[in-house]
Amino acid sequence: MEQTKKTKSAGAPQGLRAPASQAIDFERYVPTVVSRLSVKLRASAKVYFQESYGITLLDWRIISFLAADGPSSAYDIWTLGSLEKAAVSRALRGLVDRGIIVIRNDRKSARRRSVVSLTKAGRRLHDLTFDEIIVRHQRLVGDLTREQIETFIWTAQHLEGRIALMDKEIDPPLSDYDPTKAADPIDRK
Repeated sequence: MEQTKKTKSAGAPQGLRAPASQAIDFERYVPTVVSRLSVKLRASAKVYFQESYGITLLDWRIISFLAADGPSSAYDIWTLGSLEKAAVSRALRGLVDRGIIVIRNDRKSARRRSVVSLTKAGRRLHDLTFDEIIVRHQRLVGDLTREQIETFIWTAQHLEGRIALMDKEIDPPLSDYDPTKAADPIDRK
């Protein structure tokens, strides 16, 4: 009896299974659309920062985080910046070696955390990139209205908050949006 229960909950909710003639339309499937957008934005930024300033995208994220929030712990940089801990640690060492940041022990911290700050050279690098970053952002959003941009941001934040629900059976409301298309009837094996 228990196995039947698990089997039922393992797939799509009852009544929502796609018939064999259906397939995911990856042009309309939200996770793929968001992923594709993210990959292309990262690739563009990676080339831009490397060619224009000799830094990585991660370097710029750290520099811009420190410019916005001021001196911070490495923990705050990777958690609040949604970055990978090990990658931030490596990037911080490189930024210290290049004189862009300094790391000092926080004497007030019971956990013996360090405080990361921009140097004068780091602040100059941030300021040098700032105007072009704003222009790149304006080019990206193009002719979208302020309302469309705010709706996109709200939608992205809403989806981020619902990621944890993707693997749980929840009560309605479930979306009636259908990210499927007719399957290719030709078996290409």
